[in-house]
Amino acid sequence: MSNNISVKFDVADCTLREQSEDHLGWSNANGVYIVLRVPKNPTNWSFDPHDIDAATRYFSQQSASNGGALLELDVVSAGGHTVLRGLFKYRSPLPDSMGMMFVSILWIRLGNATAQINVESVEQGTTGVREATVCVMTGESPTSASPSEPVLMDSVDDMFAHMRAQPLRVLPSDNSEYDQMFPEHPLSKVRHRMAQLETTLSIATKEVARAAPAQAPWWKFW
Repeated sequence: MSNNISVKFDVADCTLREQSEDHLGWSNANGVYIVLRVPKNPTNWSFDPHDIDAATRYFSQQSASNGGALLELDVVSAGGHTVLRGLFKYRSPLPDSMGMMFVSILWIRLGNATAQINVESVEQGTTGVREATVCVMTGESPTSASPSEPVLMDSVDDMFAHMRAQPLRVLPSDNSEYDQMFPEHPLSKVRHRMAQLETTLSIATKEVARAAPAQAPWWKFW
């Protein structure tokens, strides 16, 4: 990457899907997408990235403004650097889907710029099983977030549109303790892959050539 900084991590099971001047994108057969974004310009955060309370306020507001929810944010050690790690959920970008998209992000400060690694996965097929199962297990009432007054809909399409427009909440089912119970859920896959990535991450001061040819866009999560 630029500025004589090399960021490396294991993508042996992945296929390079997209490459441009400022990012690389891979996917694997397990429905996980990895994106490395290379900084071009200085990062002008209004907070110290080690101030977890200020960072939490910032990313909570940012994700909510994009219709999502911040699930976790912490400072971790990876590749010999102290980095900021966040986990978010958003509505699936797939048309007419009621599923979720989960995104784990590492922000790596490199001088006054910030490299970013995303690990992403989208819920497909039958949705809501994890949430419903944990709801039954914990005794959480599914009506706790329902409006006090009924909302009348003219059609099923209107109902789904209304449901998709509702703000996302952090749910008990989002907790990592349920990942082993639902290993194929996209949230579990994102957490697992990010943990693997952190163990193989290395950051060095040397130039890395980009010899792979550019390919057609594979997905637009950004």
